[in-house]
Amino acid sequence: MTREEALSLGKAVAPTQPSMQRRMRSHDYHRAGFYMLTLVVRDRQPLFGSLQGCLNAVPGVSEPPHVVPSPLGRAILEEEILKVHRYYPMVDVWRLCLMPDHLHIILRVTDDLPAGKHLGHVVAGFKSGCNKAYWRLSQMASPPRPGLFEEGYNDKILIHEGQLDTWKRYLIDNPRRLLVKRQHPGLFTILRELTVEGEVCQAVGNHFLLDIPDKMAVIVHRRYTDVENERLRAEWLACGERGGVLVSAAISPKEKAVLRESFNRGHRIILLRENGFPPLYKPSGESFYACAQGLLLELSPWPYHNDRRVITRLQCLHLNALAERLAGR
Repeated sequence: MTREEALSLGKAVAPTQPSMQRRMRSHDYHRAGFYMLTLVVRDRQPLFGSLQGCLNAVPGVSEPPHVVPSPLGRAILEEEILKVHRYYPMVDVWRLCLMPDHLHIILRVTDDLPAGKHLGHVVAGFKSGCNKAYWRLSQMASPPRPGLFEEGYNDKILIHEGQLDTWKRYLIDNPRRLLVKRQHPGLFTILRELTVEGEVCQAVGNHFLLDIPDKMAVIVHRRYTDVENERLRAEWLACGERGGVLVSAAISPKEKAVLRESFNRGHRIILLRENGFPPLYKPSGESFYACAQGLLLELSPWPYHNDRRVITRLQCLHLNALAERLAGR
């Protein structure tokens, strides 16, 4: 039963926590390991610095995208972040990315934290120091209430070695992604009430893809033979090559494989999602740049939720039917 169904029947539903306050329940946060943390300034105020540079920088003439720290940003980089290792010698700040309104920090915990301490205590201490720096530099008569940061923080736990390089690349590329987003704001604006084929959907990306008449729905049924699958794959990719749009919920492995190949070829794609979009959502990874190039539209006929759900059969049928309607079939 979904959350909405439970509510409609008057059943009690446990409240879900925002992503910045959720932890992995099965993980022991006082143990050694690598963690990537994200801390966000309250109300997304750009207190840590300003974004400068250009996307097509010419050496000696212009600079690539980067953040120039404010006095508060410098205090965090030069003072507060150093205190983490001072108070917790087993915690090394492996990499830090200062953005105008948030921080990304990769921590390497080399040994278990002291008894009664866990990662949350490390973050709380760091936040407290940043709050004091903010208070001091702002010349306030009393500490700011509420504090500098939003409540909670987001953490990612290193599961395999390859993640570390991915995290590093993400932090290095963060200023460039922000500049891309600022230069193409319309492509990253969340549309909350876009009517698509009679349904009110949420959307992110190039909604003008809906106006392109040449669209095909990528849906692979279990009854299809290998010969049929290969014929359809060739037709779908041909549609992409001629500038058409592939529409799919990418549910089955074979659908995902077609969308991946189409994506790699730079085709236009409308991706249907089970979940909507949180307030500050933007596509991640390669999807971000596809969105910036106007090649991607993400659609969801349902609102955003925090629940950990498995897509139901009825939802799969609903999304596939929407894909077929969009493709004019």
